[in-house]
Amino acid sequence: MGNKGGKNKPSKKKGDQKISKGLSESDYGYLTSQTGYSRPEIKLFYDQFMNNNPDGKLDRQEFARLYSKLRAEPPELLDEISNFVFRAFDDDNNGYISFNEFMIAYALTSRGDPKKKLEYAFELYDADNNGTLDMNEVRSVLVGMLDLLGADKRATNVSQLTEECCSQLDKSGDGKISKEEFIEGLLKNYSLRALMSPFN
Repeated sequence: MGNKGGKNKPSKKKGDQKISKGLSESDYGYLTSQTGYSRPEIKLFYDQFMNNNPDGKLDRQEFARLYSKLRAEPPELLDEISNFVFRAFDDDNNGYISFNEFMIAYALTSRGDPKKKLEYAFELYDADNNGTLDMNEVRSVLVGMLDLLGADKRATNVSQLTEECCSQLDKSGDGKISKEEFIEGLLKNYSLRALMSPFN
């Protein structure tokens, strides 16, 4: 896993005291600071996670099952959201995510503040990892979100919608949307945020 979206792994120091069947002191410190959950809450999540996944990792289907137990959205939305989240956290494309990655993904999408959720959404949408969104990436986002929202794409002019979104967000007029432009634009425009962020 890379650093995408602030997902640095906890550092493993030689002297770390292992506790709770595998979580070290640095793991607890890292997860409490990154997620806002208390140590007892993290231990409960960890025990449930390891009970169902003794190998300490989740594939896409296992992730979707566990994620759906913790969220309240309708099942059809949860499938799409869990796919978004899994794809974002499986940076190395090995088909698995670890407990620490799961906890951060769950916390960010469930109780993160709006700015953090938008930072996370931007990282997810920046397919080529160049730090900006181009028109094709915005179009892909809109097509995915229209599916997620159950909208009829035949009744929606996706090209026109893409152009409108880009013109509203691209304040510098350079044909690209920076992370700052994306976050600032969506924080100011609830309708656009509802359309472009799956984590409202």
